[in-house]
Amino acid sequence: MYTYRQILAQALRTAWFNPGLWFFGFFAILLGNIGELDLVISSYGFGRDNVLLSFWRGLADGGLFSPAGVSGTIKIFFTNPVYLFAVALFCLIILGLSVLVIWLVVVSQTALIAQVVNISKNRKLNWRESFGLGLNKFWPVLGLNFLMRLAFWFLFTLSGFLAFFSSPVVTIIFIPTFVIFLILIISVSFTSKYAICGLILKDWKFVSSMKSGFEVFKRNWLLSLEIAFILLVVYLFVNVSLLFFLSFILVLALKIYASFWFGLILILFLLSLIFFFVQIILSIFHWATWAIIFELISNKKNLVDSLTSRVFKSLAK
Repeated sequence: MYTYRQILAQALRTAWFNPGLWFFGFFAILLGNIGELDLVISSYGFGRDNVLLSFWRGLADGGLFSPAGVSGTIKIFFTNPVYLFAVALFCLIILGLSVLVIWLVVVSQTALIAQVVNISKNRKLNWRESFGLGLNKFWPVLGLNFLMRLAFWFLFTLSGFLAFFSSPVVTIIFIPTFVIFLILIISVSFTSKYAICGLILKDWKFVSSMKSGFEVFKRNWLLSLEIAFILLVVYLFVNVSLLFFLSFILVLALKIYASFWFGLILILFLLSLIFFFVQIILSIFHWATWAIIFELISNKKNLVDSLTSRVFKSLAK
């Protein structure tokens, strides 16, 4: 029987002692490290937002894709075609970068999960094999990520729709409804996480992966919640500690190099590198933990049990 300490320690060793994973971890950062809480926070607009996606959202909010925007674009084409060509070229470049980033994120997620499990079994995939697996699993993994976000947005749209009504009856209904939707969102998040791991590690089919992922979550829902809570605590503790440390170094550098701009720029660059390196390690640690957990709980043998269950079993003896 494995303990949480063993699983987390193995995930941390995998993240720290395997620099080959850092490239994949860099792009996996865009998937978020907080996990299920990240979905809830981002639903209210407080979550991290990708710069490239923000660009397209900004164009839509500015009315570029509205009838008036399209009409204005047509007029510019006839009055100033050079300007329109420059803008169109810029948008095509951004579109190309968006597609490239999405491709790298999905391939990195697939390669990272596969590499973690192979490392835990003392087998390593080379870069060609990792990218090959990422390419082979690209569409189903992308589809599951998309379906998860779609289900999440749909559920929160329904719950948010009730918030527009101010009657006492709706307010009474909203609270339990919101809790139900929150449970559904978290369930979808865990289910998709296990479904993605099953696609990559067990060769599950796309259609049946969500059902199989839900079965894994249903059998281990308490364990899943405990792991998610532990990862959240680790993420917050590390980042708060890092924030205080980097702030202290920055204040100290401002006092020492107050008139030496090159020194300040160098310090800022080094602090930025430290920050991104820690986020990469956290990203690998996050997915390594879930990949190892999936390997242990997806088998017929019960190789890991929730902490709460163990406590109650010990008290019952």
